[in-house]
Amino acid sequence: MNDIRVSHGDREAVVARLGVAASEGRLTLAEFEARSAHAYDAKTFGELDALVADLPSLTRDQACMARDRADVARDRGDTALSFLALAAGVLWVPLWDYSRVLLPGAAGVVFGYFALRADTPLLYRALATLGLLGGSLCVALQVAWVAYHILD
Repeated sequence: MNDIRVSHGDREAVVARLGVAASEGRLTLAEFEARSAHAYDAKTFGELDALVADLPSLTRDQACMARDRADVARDRGDTALSFLALAAGVLWVPLWDYSRVLLPGAAGVVFGYFALRADTPLLYRALATLGLLGGSLCVALQVAWVAYHILD
């Protein structure tokens, strides 16, 4: 079992467990940061087990709280990307004077892409899709405008 490769969820669970230990005063902040960095770099269960070997096992309530905390933190980041994608994807509309709209459009495309890759609810995926489409339209119009003026 020690040589089996771990997933992102396995790493997150160990970091959440380390967070509980730090909140209880079992780890200093420096120890927590160092062990968390090692957890994110871990490739196998053996490496993860070594990081928590000197810590007591979590009770069921502590494990649920740690998992919920990790899920909330991940969801907030993913939903923020969706809103950033939507904002950047439509921000170019009032700025459309053919000179400075490439940056918000490109930002809408990038944020939308990463928000769609994240595991978010359907509503946030729809917002990210709108941002991605709006940003793509902005970039396409900007490229067409530049091409028109170069060929003219």
